[in-house]
Amino acid sequence: MLEKLHIFRSIGKHIMPMDFDADDLSIFLTWVETFQIQSGMNDNEEFAGRFFTRILNSFNENTPERNLIKKQNEFLIRGLYSGYDGIVPKNCTEKILTPLAKDLIEFGWSRKLNQVKLKFGELRFYIPEKIDILEQRIENAMFEWGQI
Repeated sequence: MLEKLHIFRSIGKHIMPMDFDADDLSIFLTWVETFQIQSGMNDNEEFAGRFFTRILNSFNENTPERNLIKKQNEFLIRGLYSGYDGIVPKNCTEKILTPLAKDLIEFGWSRKLNQVKLKFGELRFYIPEKIDILEQRIENAMFEWGQI
């Protein structure tokens, strides 16, 4: 089993701790790759690239944690959502995001994801399209998460 990662992300002059479960990240990245979810709002070299490069060097070679961070950096290069702007627990990925992605793609979603996260325990899923059927399905998914 993978351990919880303890990472610090600098925001301006502030250092912000970022703790996340490596299992959650692994499941989430598999979801991204399966559905070919496109890059988020800060998935670029200036923000995410520098961050991943910095933390990559803080882990020993061939550790599961380092391999996950390498995968995030590879996603960044490939134009996939890297998780820099947010990830969710595996329970949410498996029960909510997987059926949500299937439905959104069927409804014509471009697969572009600006951000996904839990904020105050509530699911947030931001896409650039402002299409009623997509927004309705996302609202339903947010409601479903609140019922779990």
